[in-house]
Amino acid sequence: MIKDLGHGYKIIDNKFILCYESEVFKKFYKTIDFETFKIAATNEEHDRDGFASTIYFTDKNHVYIQSAFTSFTIIEDAKPDDFKIIDSKKGYSFSNGNYFRHDDKMPFDLSKARHLNDYHIQVEDKLYFADVKLIENVDLESFVIPHPELIENLAQDKDHVFFKGKIVPEANSKTFKVLEGCLDGTYYLECDNAFYAKDNQYAYFIRTISDEVKVIKTKSLNDFHFKVIDERGYAFDKEYSYYMGKRTKL
Repeated sequence: MIKDLGHGYKIIDNKFILCYESEVFKKFYKTIDFETFKIAATNEEHDRDGFASTIYFTDKNHVYIQSAFTSFTIIEDAKPDDFKIIDSKKGYSFSNGNYFRHDDKMPFDLSKARHLNDYHIQVEDKLYFADVKLIENVDLESFVIPHPELIENLAQDKDHVFFKGKIVPEANSKTFKVLEGCLDGTYYLECDNAFYAKDNQYAYFIRTISDEVKVIKTKSLNDFHFKVIDERGYAFDKEYSYYMGKRTKL
């Protein structure tokens, strides 16, 4: 017996699950109720082959998610009988009195939230990064995202520089600035995710897809600058060139 769930998924004899002829979700077979397992919803964006990058499944006991952001898993504390998609593109859903972002339970009422950009969200007197991580020791009155579209996960207040919701301990917020050469629209490889900055003490390499900001302790900070050469972005001081944060003696 074959039960076609759609989007390439099939249940065979209520014993195993295929996705385009490859077996999937094996470690959940003891949990899944095959009789009631189905696709509850997908995200709205599909590629040319009809593949949905986020799919929600339910059975009589659980809500499951399979997405580009998480492997197949149970959304804990979500219930199949009242599960609702709030925003399929952002991965927001609601069930059992809780809001979820993908498989993470959100620590606030999403209806009271204000999105500052795609990464920062304010809920009353608290600020969160990526919807679930509380940003600590932040001054909301002075909080800004200097480049909200280009460098979405870098922010500042009067006392701190924040990267991905965490304080960059070495950075001086009062003097910290991304180098203008990275921002003037000149094309270079990785121009959408690799940047240099400096304050009155250090220089910095920021790669938005990395976990932290790299501190560059140059001896000639005043001369630290950025230049595009052959479509590659380099920083320079008097002694070194820096490509993707790695230095080479001049």
